[in-house]
Amino acid sequence: MTRDADELYALPREEFTAARKALAKRVRDSGDPQAAAQIDKLAKPTTAAWLVNRLVRSAPDAVAELTELGDALRAAHQSADGPALRDLTPKRAEVLRTLVTRAAQGDDLSEPIIRELEEMFTTALLDESAEERLRTGRIASVRDLSGAPAWPGLAVTPQPKREPEKKQKKPPEDKRAAIAAAKAEVKSAEADRAKAERAVAAAEKAVAKAEERVRDLNAQLDAAEAAELDARRDLQLARRTAKEAERATAAAWRRRQQLEE
Repeated sequence: MTRDADELYALPREEFTAARKALAKRVRDSGDPQAAAQIDKLAKPTTAAWLVNRLVRSAPDAVAELTELGDALRAAHQSADGPALRDLTPKRAEVLRTLVTRAAQGDDLSEPIIRELEEMFTTALLDESAEERLRTGRIASVRDLSGAPAWPGLAVTPQPKREPEKKQKKPPEDKRAAIAAAKAEVKSAEADRAKAERAVAAAEKAVAKAEERVRDLNAQLDAAEAAELDARRDLQLARRTAKEAERATAAAWRRRQQLEE
């Protein structure tokens, strides 16, 4: 099943649906309806997801850079290292731009596709499990990376242990700056998250509607194929009947001619 999915998601996006249908039919005809049903459920990738899948296969060095930066970002979040986070912020923006550019491979992308690419790469940067899913090259949409924090500053990290102090000390200057930067980052991230969540909700509604339409069309197609098969059987039967009637007619004419002689 995994190998079949790899082959499907490696295809050009416009060939996905026909290839999925052919593969499901082949598996069903081989006597494995359960596997065929699973193949039927494989979702066609969005344009952005297809670009990511292509990048994973064609540019492993780009994915390695994503992994390296993701490890550094997660470590900085885990240790609440404000200076490291500040240093990594411009690097993150640079890597995102590079990944989007390399995913496009010279094509002009619309703004929604660019935003979806950035969201998928950012999610993979901040969550290791999302990164692993992205590296399979089999994602159909940003929803396949769900369960991971979508924006920086939102990952839940344990608070660093603090030694008991006899007197409350004033935070050092660099720590106050780090806290201020972190607060600003969280505020910006929360605004981005709210915007992204609204976009995701709208997209999920559209996807659900499209999936329902696809199911209806698949059911209609199955019914049409069954009707076509029945019609072909009826045609073959009618042809055999007509041929038999033709032979019977010829035999009757021969008997008549023999009687008239």
